[in-house]
Amino acid sequence: MNSGEFQERTERIEQLMQRVNELPDENSRATALELLESLMDLNGAVTARIVELLSDSGEAGRNLLSKLGTDPLVCGSLVLYNLHPLSLEQRVAGAVERFQPQLRKHGGGELTVISLTEAQVRVKVQGTTNGSVSTLKQKIQQSLLEVAPEVAEIVIDGLNSADFVPLHMIHPAQQEKRYEESAA
Repeated sequence: MNSGEFQERTERIEQLMQRVNELPDENSRATALELLESLMDLNGAVTARIVELLSDSGEAGRNLLSKLGTDPLVCGSLVLYNLHPLSLEQRVAGAVERFQPQLRKHGGGELTVISLTEAQVRVKVQGTTNGSVSTLKQKIQQSLLEVAPEVAEIVIDGLNSADFVPLHMIHPAQQEKRYEESAA
C-alpha cells in the first residue's frame, strides 16, 4: 500500500465513522463504536508487543525497529499508538537531512527547521532553486508528513508561491544594448 492508498483508506474510514455516528438507532451506533474501539485496542496491543519484542532483541531488533519507523505506513501506526522509537524532532530532522540531495537537484539551497510542534512544522528553503516551486513544496510536505503524520500543518518559507521569471532575464543582453543605442 502506498501513501496515496493509505490516505484513501483513512478518508474512507472517516466517512464510515460519520455514517456510524448518524445511525438513528442508539444501540446500533454504540455497538459499532464499541467494535471499532475494540479493534483499535487489539491493534494497539499487537503493535506494542511487536515494538517490545524488537526492542528486546538486541542491536538487530533495534535496527529493524528503526527501519520500520522510517516506513511511511508503519510510522503512522507507531505514532497513532505513541510507540514510535524516535521523537517528533528526531523524525523531522532526519527527513530534512534526507531531503537535502533532492533540494540540490532543484538547483541548490538548504532546508532548515524554523519551528516544530505537533500543531505546526515550519521549515525554510534558503538559497536558490530551479524548477517548479509548487512541485518542490509538495515534495517537501510529503517527506515531512511521512515521518510526522501527527502534524496538523506544514509551512514552507523561502519559496515564492508562483513560478516567475523576471522580464530582464528573458531578453538577451545584446537586445538591451540595441534598445539603448536606438534611444540615443
